[in-house]
Amino acid sequence: MTVHFLVVGDASPDLPLRVLNLLALRSIAFDTALVERDADTYRIAVAVSGLADGVADMLLAKMRALVLVESATLSS
Repeated sequence: MTVHFLVVGDASPDLPLRVLNLLALRSIAFDTALVERDADTYRIAVAVSGLADGVADMLLAKMRALVLVESATLSS
């Protein structure tokens, strides 16, 4: 199953790196990633397949806890 994360936050150059680093630290490869900037806001969409149970929810919680994040959602 593929899960889709959507993170919205400040258009700071390090926000996309912080989000993707959460995956890299756990050796999780993403299927796709898209970063879009609209004025002062970044929208970061990341698709990941094959996550173990509970890992997606744990990653979502960590994404929401990032300082520059306004919102983070998860869908399958």
